[in-house]
Amino acid sequence: MANVHKDFHGALSFGLLFLEEHYGPDGCAEFLRELADTVYKPLADKLRHEGLSALREHWETVFSLEGGGASCSYEGDALVLTVNQCPAIHHMKQHGYAVAPHFCEHTRIVNEAVCRAAGYSASVEFDQAAGRCVQRFWRAAS
Repeated sequence: MANVHKDFHGALSFGLLFLEEHYGPDGCAEFLRELADTVYKPLADKLRHEGLSALREHWETVFSLEGGGASCSYEGDALVLTVNQCPAIHHMKQHGYAVAPHFCEHTRIVNEAVCRAAGYSASVEFDQAAGRCVQRFWRAAS
């Protein structure tokens, strides 16, 4: 198994708190979109060329490495990722990290940026307190 540093999630949460405090929600969202455009460019490229199977492979790898409870399925032409136990939220709570009030919003912002770059759309419905979410991905209308 790959070496996974789950404390990254605590650092991300702290970083999100800093960004919101100093730059507001819009500045934080802008930072996350720029991050997605660079860090996740290979994923966006793979999604553009291979379709939703590339995203499914990505999420299955992430949750295999990090644990937590998640599954992927298809509803028509949409990929649905159902997260029953978010490994980030679980780890932060277990180790006493402050969880940024809008921590789960980063998932929506990053997903939207990755998908937009590849011609897809995304949505996220989350319950941050419970550490659960449902993420959907589909080809954007032309």
